[in-house]
Amino acid sequence: MFSQGDLLGLAGVYGYVLAVVIVSWSVRKRFSNPRKVVHVLTGGIVFFWWSFDSSFVMAGLAALPFVLLLLLATPKSPIKALRNSPLGLTSSEGHPYGLVLYAISWTVIAYFLFGDLFAASIAIVAMSFGDGMGGVIGERFGRLRYSPHRTVEGSIAVFSATAVSIVVLAWFYFSVIGYSGSTAPYLLAPFALAVAGLVTLLEALIPGSVDNLIMPLMIAAFLHGMGV
Repeated sequence: MFSQGDLLGLAGVYGYVLAVVIVSWSVRKRFSNPRKVVHVLTGGIVFFWWSFDSSFVMAGLAALPFVLLLLLATPKSPIKALRNSPLGLTSSEGHPYGLVLYAISWTVIAYFLFGDLFAASIAIVAMSFGDGMGGVIGERFGRLRYSPHRTVEGSIAVFSATAVSIVVLAWFYFSVIGYSGSTAPYLLAPFALAVAGLVTLLEALIPGSVDNLIMPLMIAAFLHGMGV
């Protein structure tokens, strides 16, 4: 039997992801890479995690199915209908397995950090909002390149988006829903800036082909190990 919280969480996650796919498809002609829209907006799932009562439901039913679905929507999928679906066409606009790796990291974090959702959420938004906004700003406004695929403007966007996201998450988890799985950082601003700096450094060093997997897991492990 699923609890009411589990059902609410499943409805929220699936409904939200469906809305993100619809939005990204509807605005595809306005963006050179609509996949970035999915990348950035999908991070909003962290605002539904709090309602789950079971780590199995949150990881096994709200996250793991997206690994299989996204894998079947890649350009090499044997299922033509999924390859040509809005989700499949969106996946093909960047690294073909980028969203798959994102879903894998989401699944692992959802299961192992079920009791520490604040740290788990920071790890997800660091990848979605932080790295995602870095890609958007870097591609459009990046002029000062310090590596083949990184710009100063993009890294500033990663830092800024991550720091703001952490402050918003802290407000939501500790002030809005009264989350008790961990405590709010004593000095929120320095904490947000320090974590944002770490995320920016990792984003600059980790290859883009695997950052969707490695960076969230590293951030999650670090924060959990620090007792966040």
